[in-house]
Amino acid sequence: MSNSSQDTYMAHKIVILGAGIGGVAAKIYNKNAIIVDKNEKVTVFPRMIQLLSGYPPDHILYERHVDIHDTVKSINFKEKLIIMDKKNLSYDDLIVALGKSQNYSFIPGYKYIYGFNDMQSAMKLKMAVDRSKYICIIGGGYLGVELAGTIKGKNITIVEAGNRLLSGLPERYHKISLDILQKLGVRVLFNEKVKEVTENSVITYNGRIKSDVAIFTGGFTGNSLISELDIKNKNSKVIVDEYLKSKDYDDVYACGDSMAIENSIMPMSAIIARSSGITAMKNALGENRKFIPDNFANIMEIGDYYFGDFFNVPVSGVIARLIKKAAIAQSLNFARSI
Repeated sequence: MSNSSQDTYMAHKIVILGAGIGGVAAKIYNKNAIIVDKNEKVTVFPRMIQLLSGYPPDHILYERHVDIHDTVKSINFKEKLIIMDKKNLSYDDLIVALGKSQNYSFIPGYKYIYGFNDMQSAMKLKMAVDRSKYICIIGGGYLGVELAGTIKGKNITIVEAGNRLLSGLPERYHKISLDILQKLGVRVLFNEKVKEVTENSVITYNGRIKSDVAIFTGGFTGNSLISELDIKNKNSKVIVDEYLKSKDYDDVYACGDSMAIENSIMPMSAIIARSSGITAMKNALGENRKFIPDNFANIMEIGDYYFGDFFNVPVSGVIARLIKKAAIAQSLNFARSI
């Protein structure tokens, strides 16, 4: 392959693939790195749900600078070469921060399911919700619970395969959420595994639920591209050690939704994405820092009610709301500062 500037960007010490929270955090720590993203605007995912309550798209999409606008097609790790649509890019060290994908093709009738993974899917869902009466949300996790609290004026049912909401969080999250949702008129069904989805219903092994719009809130993996690459991965996430270094290549790191830490299960959050991006960059620069996750804040927003934890202290109401708004503002400032 030619090394001319016509088909290959100039080599640089460190390249970051993806300008989400993790990638941006890495870039801010080392401004000399090159950051690549296919999108000119950043999506503020915590605000994406608010699209369903009437907020305009410009409330969710913001301008931000990246060094290279291009789409990654493949990576040749042995030759340290990133294959992209417009040109190719070589690297000395690489940080993979390509975000997440959503898959529900394993559910019979998946063509009738709406996902919620990016602005395109969110806009499609909003249009469907606006003309519907019955909504069925498949999954009682973080996204499913917050969606149920956001959508107004509809008959909403949450179908959860387990015996509680928010299974990865403390029990009190389940109790508070269930109480709020029931007060909002949301029907919550537990121990209901989905068998099939049709145009106007969600069929479980226990019965049929009327549904104009079925929303799947699970099935999240890393970027699907990762599973196609010559690198050890799990659920389309690069398998990394405690230093966020690939198990295959000493010059490849991953952070945020693109990392799967060996022998560890870690729910993703903006805080974890940001701190992992910084750790990955530190180690790409030659440090030897173990990644120590510290998810010091976790705030739920269900309708107009906010609650959660801040440094392991339960918070709710105005205080919880201010913490959540401040966290989103910080993420925006991060994105704008590169």
